[in-house]
Amino acid sequence: MKCPKCLSENREGVKFCEECGAEMEMLCPGCGAAIPPGKKFCGECGHELKKTAETPPIDYSEPQSYTPKFLADKILTNRSALEGERKLVTVLFSDVANYTSMSENLDPEEVHQIMDGCFKILMDEIHRYEGTINQFTGDGLMALFGAPVAHEEHAQRACHAALAIQSAVISYGEKIKRDHGQDFKMRIGLNCGPVIVGAIGDDLRMDYTAVGDTTNLAARLESMAEPGSILVSVNTHKLVRYFFEFEPMGRIQIKGKDKPQEAYKLIKAGDVETRMEASLARGLTKLVGRRPEMEILHTAWQRVKSGEGRVVDVVGEAGVGKSRLIYEFQKTIAEEATLLTGICIHYGRSINFLPVIDIVKGAFGIKEGMSEQEAGKRIEERAAEGLASMIPFYLNLLSLKTDDPKFNTLNPEGRKFGTFEAVKDLLLKLSEERPLFVFIEDIHWIDKISEEFFNFFTHSIHGLPIMMQTAYRPEADPPWTKGAHYRQLGLQMLSTGSSVKLVRNILGDLELDPNLEEKIVVKTGGNPFFVEEMVRELLERGDVVKEGDRYVSRQPIDQLDIPSSVQGVLAARMDRLSEDMKRTMQVASVIGRDFAYKLLKSIMELGDELRAHLTNLVGIEVLYEKALYPELEYIFKHALTQEVAYESLLKQRRREIHGRIARTIEELYADRLEQHYELLAHHWELSDSPVRAIEYLVLAGEKSYRSQAANSAVDFYTRALKQIDKSGKAPDPQLMIRIRTGRANPIHAMGNIEQSLADYEEAIRLAHETKDQHTALRCLIEIPQLIYNTTLKDKVPAFCEQGLDLARALDDKGAMARLELNYAYWRYWWEGSNEYKTLQKAINLAEDSGQPQAILHCRLFSGGFERWNGNPQQALEWTEGLAEIARVGFSFLLVGLISFVRAFASIDIGKYGDGIRILERVIDKCKQTSN
Repeated sequence: MKCPKCLSENREGVKFCEECGAEMEMLCPGCGAAIPPGKKFCGECGHELKKTAETPPIDYSEPQSYTPKFLADKILTNRSALEGERKLVTVLFSDVANYTSMSENLDPEEVHQIMDGCFKILMDEIHRYEGTINQFTGDGLMALFGAPVAHEEHAQRACHAALAIQSAVISYGEKIKRDHGQDFKMRIGLNCGPVIVGAIGDDLRMDYTAVGDTTNLAARLESMAEPGSILVSVNTHKLVRYFFEFEPMGRIQIKGKDKPQEAYKLIKAGDVETRMEASLARGLTKLVGRRPEMEILHTAWQRVKSGEGRVVDVVGEAGVGKSRLIYEFQKTIAEEATLLTGICIHYGRSINFLPVIDIVKGAFGIKEGMSEQEAGKRIEERAAEGLASMIPFYLNLLSLKTDDPKFNTLNPEGRKFGTFEAVKDLLLKLSEERPLFVFIEDIHWIDKISEEFFNFFTHSIHGLPIMMQTAYRPEADPPWTKGAHYRQLGLQMLSTGSSVKLVRNILGDLELDPNLEEKIVVKTGGNPFFVEEMVRELLERGDVVKEGDRYVSRQPIDQLDIPSSVQGVLAARMDRLSEDMKRTMQVASVIGRDFAYKLLKSIMELGDELRAHLTNLVGIEVLYEKALYPELEYIFKHALTQEVAYESLLKQRRREIHGRIARTIEELYADRLEQHYELLAHHWELSDSPVRAIEYLVLAGEKSYRSQAANSAVDFYTRALKQIDKSGKAPDPQLMIRIRTGRANPIHAMGNIEQSLADYEEAIRLAHETKDQHTALRCLIEIPQLIYNTTLKDKVPAFCEQGLDLARALDDKGAMARLELNYAYWRYWWEGSNEYKTLQKAINLAEDSGQPQAILHCRLFSGGFERWNGNPQQALEWTEGLAEIARVGFSFLLVGLISFVRAFASIDIGKYGDGIRILERVIDKCKQTSN
């Protein structure tokens, strides 16, 4: 018998340990409960406790023969929820160090008896910590912790089991030495890694597939361990380093590994527990410990109501309660303010204007599921007074059709700048009716163009009753964090007292056992999300139950299995759901953090039972109902919950669901697909359908460039090229031209001149191959403008001459004008030549062509040329009215260049006030647009 305190072996039937004096106990094979010695039946489950002699022989090839009933029941109960999933587990390998020598020196029957005793020790300790033995070898075994019985603290359990095995083997080895004269020690290796859980049979046999070197590394470490020791991998050490004491072994060369690997010798269990890392803000229990922060927000709001605009950023680690604080603050001002919210999502960095779209929809009262006609009508009605000229921008922002001829002639930069102005004017108008509160959540996931807009917007709220509030993690660095109107509010962890209050709030203001309460507070470190998840985990697992007017633990406090990481808490909680609820949660997670009931129902092909599953998930606060009208929508309460559910699915299963989602979106939203280009690209890409993914990636790239979001455009086009490579098929030349030319300008805007030139050159090559000379000419016009002032400037003449030859062959005077202008510009700057004749030639060609863009560029260059050559009055004449022409197209770049020429020309002729006013206006616009 084994002592529960010191783990030493004792003679059968003793009541107290012969080593330490502790009372002896055994474990019930039926339920795992502790049984005092001498009892015939288990006091917990009534299981008959047979004597050792009556126990049938163990068949080590049959798991049901050696797995205790309580563990077998858990395996069979959970198997349907685990089969076909990815699980993080800890693998334990063990063997007898001198098995070969012992086999040579002893009779086979003696060896068999020795190994039977050894295997009993191994089984007892592994099963005690709810590990499962996957296979026996002649001199050892392989065991898994974390599957098929799911445990978030699998690594800790494996380490405890390994230590208990080595402790028991010490006493057993002494007995072997006395009885047989042989040394007997074991070696153990541990490694953590992913496995794919396969079928689990009624006989408890589990199929699994290791991912990477999950099992191989554990086996290699076991073979390299010294007799009587335990070696663990760096992966395992990272998970349990604060719970155990280790001796670093440095880097050791392991068979099958190119480079030496870090390894650690496990010495003993430690005494220190660590705080869990923050994850995501928890839900809607009573707010505690945030009175000072609420007072700061209310002070800022009083200033806002008096007409002093404010920007307040709430910054803190994941799970500290940023969103919860702002939610509670919004409730206190809801009756006197207009509240608008924009949400950034983890895959949303490539979706332009994402939080801005949320805010505009909220401002116009547009709900998911509205038809294009309803949404357009609502915009036209609400924008009729004072914002009528901006209606095309609102329609375009929401991917609704607009037939406005003026808008349709705008270039991408014009549309972007016009959208900025339109949204700003909308928000300013709302603030005239009542104070406005704009909240942008999770700025650390914001797309670049939205970040640029909100920076622009912060310059417009001075002297207005507007409060812009954001929430983000410390790693974010938004550009608006300056000025007297700005305040950053750092959110700290809860104090011990506040954490205790939070625990009791969750329990309905009832007390919990003080020792357990203290353990929870220390474990969580004051993170509200951690506190809530831990307490709910204990309640749902039944480890803590209500007795009268307080809650108590059903087992000794030191044996409570409190999860050691939030991700582990969420994964373990999900594994305990019913199979239907878990499947619903997983499929919904592939759609995203929020999802429409109609979309999920179409994907899962379920009837009313789906609504029941969702209602149950809302009941246990995994989901919230986000909207009821005009369409039922749900949202995962925490983004991390959605991520954990998604990661639990096998990659093949994810791909299938992504494809189903994409097809369903195409069917449900066929009349407004442009709104969903980015999502369709996302889902088709992850469905491993390159052809469909390429289609929407290109469309999303073009949509991004129209909004002047260079980063997003480059990302979509680059991903399209990767999908083409992935398809393994010869690409369509026209598609490649479309992608290369589409990416060239935005990638140049990001500073990658070489790649921009390479894209254009590849497009020219393909255009010549396909006899598409007009596309080749368009590229040859663009290239000189991109490289004339770079290290590649010496290539400009060749490109200009090549372009001019092609333009003449095609009799394209506008193209000839642009190329002559490019060439003249280069010669003037780098050769110092007089280009009056070339300039006049370009102007004549441009006017003959009737192309406004060519004429505008020629007049602008002429004005600049005159000013640089000391003729400021002529410069003003050439550029007269150009700013207005460019402004009509909202082309801020051209407006800026024209303003620059006119400002310094005015200063040159002594009109200092005019020049300074022009520069001040353009500088202000540059600041607003981060230009």
